[in-house]
Amino acid sequence: MKDEREKVHVAPREGWPLLLRISPRTLLLVVLGWLMLAWAMFIAVDIWGLVDLANFGAGKPLWRYLFNDHPVEWTQWFLLAFAIVAAAYLAGRLCVGGRAMASRFFLLFAIGLGLMLIEEAGDIRHSLSFYLERAFGPQILGLHRSVVSDVPYFAALAAVPLYALLRYGRYAWESVRLRFYLASGVMLYALAAIASGIRDFRDFYVIIGAWIDGALFGNRFPIPYDYTQATAHFFIVDSVIEESVELLAATMILAAILAFAGDLRLWQKGGE
Repeated sequence: MKDEREKVHVAPREGWPLLLRISPRTLLLVVLGWLMLAWAMFIAVDIWGLVDLANFGAGKPLWRYLFNDHPVEWTQWFLLAFAIVAAAYLAGRLCVGGRAMASRFFLLFAIGLGLMLIEEAGDIRHSLSFYLERAFGPQILGLHRSVVSDVPYFAALAAVPLYALLRYGRYAWESVRLRFYLASGVMLYALAAIASGIRDFRDFYVIIGAWIDGALFGNRFPIPYDYTQATAHFFIVDSVIEESVELLAATMILAAILAFAGDLRLWQKGGE
């Protein structure tokens, strides 16, 4: 592979935006601190019962206000939005610098992240699953309708970033600092997508949630008044665990982009 760093000196060296100057380690520490705080509040209030928020929560436990469609997931949305902007900016900068292959990687990755943000914020798959149920019923070929709709949907969603990785990923991989973050982010998102795709297969999430409640929470996970115990156990995984994993995945993806930007600045200085 031809080393595109030889051409990087033609790229403009000044004017890097503040977002692209953030240290990946700093980003990771800040997000980890926030996630640990959210979990500490969840454990203290909902599991240990150290604080009574019954009046505040209208009978709903704190985890309902922390994870799914609330601050922990909001943070993931913001990070994905920042990652889209950062990757697109980096694609433009690399293109000006004569590094077409690396530019294409980050452009395609920005597009893939945009599709992911639309799904995360809009939950399109739930609408598709609903339409499928209206057309064919709750079971299709002996499988829960969400399995039939979500697995191919997540596969299609992953197609753009997967193509970017397979076709152009080696041009980003030359950044040593990017490698750990990118590999971690991709694996975490893949884990979350696969698990979510089969969440209703033989009550997968309910079984895992029941085990977590018994083994880790001492069967103290609070059940909202409008939930059954099975539904509550489902949301241990679908809300508390899954949103935490996805937040870490989004953090790693943005950290990978920041790591490449940091290495690019170093290569530019070396080319002066």
